[in-house]
Amino acid sequence: MRTTVTDAGESLGPVTGWVLLVSRDADFRAFGLPERGDVAIGRDAACEVVIDHEKISRRHAVLRIGDRWALEDLGSRNGTQIRGAAVTAGSPVELAPGEPFQIGPFTAVVLARAVSTVRAALGASHVTIEDPTLASPGPLVLSLAQSMVNILVVGETGVGKEVLSSSIHRLSGRSGALVCINCAALSPQLLESELFGHERGAFTGAAQTKPGLLEAAAGGTVLFDEIGEMPLELQAKLLRAIETREVLRVGAVRPVTLDVRVLAATNRDLLGCVAEGTFRRDLFYRLAGITLNIPPLRERVQQLEPLAARFARAATGRDAALSAAALTRLRSHSWPGNVRELKNVVERAALLAAGGAIQPEHILIDQPQESIAPARTIPAIPSALAAARDDSTAGLTPEQVADRQRIVAALEACNGNQTRAAQQLGISRATLVNKLSIYRVPRPRK
Repeated sequence: MRTTVTDAGESLGPVTGWVLLVSRDADFRAFGLPERGDVAIGRDAACEVVIDHEKISRRHAVLRIGDRWALEDLGSRNGTQIRGAAVTAGSPVELAPGEPFQIGPFTAVVLARAVSTVRAALGASHVTIEDPTLASPGPLVLSLAQSMVNILVVGETGVGKEVLSSSIHRLSGRSGALVCINCAALSPQLLESELFGHERGAFTGAAQTKPGLLEAAAGGTVLFDEIGEMPLELQAKLLRAIETREVLRVGAVRPVTLDVRVLAATNRDLLGCVAEGTFRRDLFYRLAGITLNIPPLRERVQQLEPLAARFARAATGRDAALSAAALTRLRSHSWPGNVRELKNVVERAALLAAGGAIQPEHILIDQPQESIAPARTIPAIPSALAAARDDSTAGLTPEQVADRQRIVAALEACNGNQTRAAQQLGISRATLVNKLSIYRVPRPRK
């Protein structure tokens, strides 16, 4: 984990009160604040908050704490900003606790929470997010959203990784759009052109200059979905773009400066991919400034009822009651498709209920194809798939073994049709093919 915590002095002070959280990329620093008084921020060792960085002035700014809070720039070289506007030297601007501001290249926010909790949260390798919608974000998550730290979102297919990424972008306050890039949906050749753009005449068919998706996200956020599927040859170029905040279009000689927030999402064990040599270690640590983990739905069954109520309301435009028996049926299912599967089931149930309470008979859960089709119409399972059930799983984690079993079962149900199996699993065909290679499952052939 690249997240670090630097204390101001020997101790952050008492376990209650205010904490100033300062962040840049994967570096977090927490400083205890007094109840009242002026807090100087700068590179000088005499400042109450010392940030030893070349772009921080010796005495950069001062935070005034009292009945009203204010932020004042002290004539710094690289400026102080709040609400997107520069703070004029010598003219204090009123500040509310929890409101982020910029000190040079650093993002800062005052948190009203126990210091020990802040320290423990920052020291963790993962932060678990139970509700991807972030309807009521805590101060730590809010400060992460409003900083520029790179965030890696991990979780099984269907848990809500894109929903969480959208929530983070919404909370960030950035003026640009959220641009989602599915790294598994494009070929390596198309992915490079789509990411970085190209100049006119760069290759056959390039009739005009086209900015890439990274440029399109200027002022906003870019989400690299299924980042584990990105080809190795492109990972090095992406790493350089993230580190330099510049992008070089295909066929260009001068780079374009980027102003984007970087998020990435995956359902794969990226550290396992690093060990296998399919994912760059340096890119992993650059992306995983902090990791937000969304547990599968089967591990957060307490959310079944509120999620079901939300989906039913969205489907019908009104509140739909969920009977106790229907809720019991929902809780008895393991939800391999996670929230995405629950949404489909509940929307269908709400429509079948026709305005009444949702009953168990309205809860129709899809079964594997072999259980609903006549046995005589199912061709024999390809011998390679049948043998794959007994192959060694040495070196795989328990989660990978379970994922492998789901994939083999889906392929069997679809008689080896990889496109249909991928649709049933809720992943792209490219992702399925990649997983077959990793899990040593032979690809079915016609």
